[in-house]
Amino acid sequence: TADNLDDVEVVRLGREIRFHDSYAPAGTNVNFICAGNDNTISIRTYERGVEDETLACGTGSVAAAVVAACRSRIKSPINVMTRGGESLCVYFKEKEGKFYDTYLEGDARIIYKGELWEDAWR
Repeated sequence: TADNLDDVEVVRLGREIRFHDSYAPAGTNVNFICAGNDNTISIRTYERGVEDETLACGTGSVAAAVVAACRSRIKSPINVMTRGGESLCVYFKEKEGKFYDTYLEGDARIIYKGELWEDAWR
C-alpha cells in the first residue's frame, strides 16, 4: 500500500516485482493500492504481458479489495478507483478470514478495435 499513488514509480517497481525469482517463470501482475475513506481504495496496476501500467485491471481490483479488507478492515462493498478514472465495485462476504461470494461490478466497453492478419502470427 502507499500513501500517495501519484508518487509510486509503477513501471520501475512493477517490473522489478513482476520479474522477481519468487514469481518465475510466469511472473505476476503488480497492484499498488491506497486506502481512502468510506470504503474506497485507489489502485495502479503493472500488468504482465502488457509490461506497462494499465488503466484498469478487474482481477487486480478484486485482489486489492480483498487485501484492503484484510489489512484495513474495510467492509464490502469496496469502491475501487482505477487509473483510468473508472469506479469499480467489489462485493464479497467474509467469515473467519475466508472470502466467498466475491464479484466485481463496473462499466465494460470496447476501447479499441483492430484486425490481426495471419502474417502477424509468424
